Amino acid sequence: INLLIEGPKNEKLLKLIPENTKLNSVKIENDILYIDFSEEFIKEQNLGKKQEELILKSIINTVTELTEINKVSFLINGEEGKGFPDGEVMFDKIFVRE
Repeated sequence: INLLIEGPKNEKLLKLIPENTKLNSVKIENDILYIDFSEEFIKEQNLGKKQEELILKSIINTVTELTEINKVSFLINGEEGKGFPDGEVMFDKIFVRE
């Protein structure tokens, strides 16, 4: 997860996670990875549904490469059910790899 926050080494690739985002905690229960980001993950993110889904999909696809993780739940400062400010993509469910 920290590598995702740091962004890609290849300068041609875009960084998907905002600059000042902090990883508050990560825990695995059963096959679900709970990722708790700071508010910077969503703050001032009005990218539209496609870009917001791309951000989540890239995280989900990366972490589900680990065999013990099949699902991902996103929290913001420990709270479930948050989402991006434009209301297009919410974190009110457990996400699975598509």
